[in-house]
Amino acid sequence: MKFKILTAVFAIVLFASSCKSDSNSENSGKDSSENNSTNAKTDAFFTISVSSSAEANYKLGEAVTLTLKIKDGHKPDSMQLFVNDKFISNISAEKPEFLWDGTFGKTGSNSFEIEYFETGKKTLESKKIVIYPDTKPEKYTYNVKKVYKHDVNAYTQGLFWHNGFLYEATGLKGESTVRKVKLETGEVLQSFAIPTDVFGEGIVLFDNKIVQISWDSGRGFIYDFTSFKQIDEFSYTGEGWGICTDGEKLFMTDGTPTISILDPTTYSVTDRLEVYDNDGPVKLLNELEYINGEIFANIYQYEKIARIDPKTGKVLAYIDLDGILPMNDWTSNTDVLNGIAYDAATKRLFVTGKKWPKLFEIELVKK
Repeated sequence: MKFKILTAVFAIVLFASSCKSDSNSENSGKDSSENNSTNAKTDAFFTISVSSSAEANYKLGEAVTLTLKIKDGHKPDSMQLFVNDKFISNISAEKPEFLWDGTFGKTGSNSFEIEYFETGKKTLESKKIVIYPDTKPEKYTYNVKKVYKHDVNAYTQGLFWHNGFLYEATGLKGESTVRKVKLETGEVLQSFAIPTDVFGEGIVLFDNKIVQISWDSGRGFIYDFTSFKQIDEFSYTGEGWGICTDGEKLFMTDGTPTISILDPTTYSVTDRLEVYDNDGPVKLLNELEYINGEIFANIYQYEKIARIDPKTGKVLAYIDLDGILPMNDWTSNTDVLNGIAYDAATKRLFVTGKKWPKLFEIELVKK
């Protein structure tokens, strides 16, 4: 891989008299001892410039050289570099330079932070840069392999496959349900309604429980997989749209380019991804499915699915599903494409939409 060298200059100007307490330092996961250090923010500046490329944007995979400039008369006891709150390396005062190879880098906003210790006091200096994908997304279209019946009254918000059946969540206040569906006939075998004041959204199976989020009430629900009985509830900030899992953690969308990563035991946010293609952030990420190490995401109001790298947020490919529902199946109630399910055992991919009369098994075809 060809690396472009980006030179970042950290100018850290240290004035002991200007140090202020930073009560939020403990949240970064770095040293926050109150006994031997004071967290401080000085009037120093921190700039990053591109030294060997005419490119306007930083790209994944590019090397970045970090150089510290320390004010005369000061000598640090130690310096540490963190990228996106993760420790990267110690930096020597004798050679205050480090070549960052992209470890822990991701698309969107990336933070570089230096912890500078001198005479028992800690100073933090940081800078954020926006990183774009290093390649354009691949393009796919589709072939329809089979067509199945789908409840035309189902305002599909979530979909997954498990042990021979589809599980579907429907939306709209007063109409939101979670249901078990027989693929071959579209018959609803088991169903229950969620509270009438809640607009149901995505669902996912985790640890023999169904986890569901809601649109604008900030409420999440946990159901026993077999009985569909609610066994717990959790809360979150902002909207909820889609949710999926890699088997270890949960990924949740809120209609923005951000995918929140949740701890599946506490449902608290542990990290976030900013989803970018080569043109910038990708908005309106909706229903999700985790398939073979990638996140598949419906893009609301478009007949398009984004395939996303769950480690970096990079859009790997777009699937164009334009025209998949024939025009003679459209009515005044027909709404947008939404709903992705995957049968890993047989490698079948299913898609449908809100109040669509059909569900499709498709195969992907590279353009």
